[in-house]
Amino acid sequence: MSSSIIRLSRLATPALSTDMPLSVPRRLVPLISECNGFYAFESALHVFRWGGGDMSAEWWNSPSLWRGSYGDSFDELTFFAEDAFGFQFAVSDVGFHSFNPETGEVESMGRTSEEWARQIIDDFEVLTGHPVIREWQQSNGALRPGFRLSPRTPFVLGGQFSVKTMRSVDSVDLMRFRADLYRQLVSIPDGSQVAITMGDKE
Repeated sequence: MSSSIIRLSRLATPALSTDMPLSVPRRLVPLISECNGFYAFESALHVFRWGGGDMSAEWWNSPSLWRGSYGDSFDELTFFAEDAFGFQFAVSDVGFHSFNPETGEVESMGRTSEEWARQIIDDFEVLTGHPVIREWQQSNGALRPGFRLSPRTPFVLGGQFSVKTMRSVDSVDLMRFRADLYRQLVSIPDGSQVAITMGDKE
């Protein structure tokens, strides 16, 4: 097994499932066979377990949950992990990617699970949001499963990566809100007003 995947699994919680479902994308098999779902870096990184049911990767990628709100723009991506703020990590036929759900920006993170794991370990503070979630949890307690942190003003509209601006938000609600924001941003000219409709949730 590749060294970065092993290192990451040793930094993580115990696997969220001991199964190895056939539904796991080929490129994800080295990671998921080592640890099928986990939290790492004080919950800043959440890798979804595979195997079906609530909070599984299959559930997370269901079009009826949130990703259908993006239409077919990102059908080539399978989302398998998220950072402290609900920004996504995805796999496709060509490799691994980060996904900004507010802007739709997709960036390459290598072709293999090993390359993805190496990048996460080498730059975990930036790529997972660990410093912010660590400080937030010191003041507010552990972030509940199924929740991520979000600034009161979306990042793309000037929100800050600061504990003072963060609140705990249901992950599905957060992704639906960001899908609506994305649709507005791609359809209006620069400088236009954007409607923020997500209510406060702590």
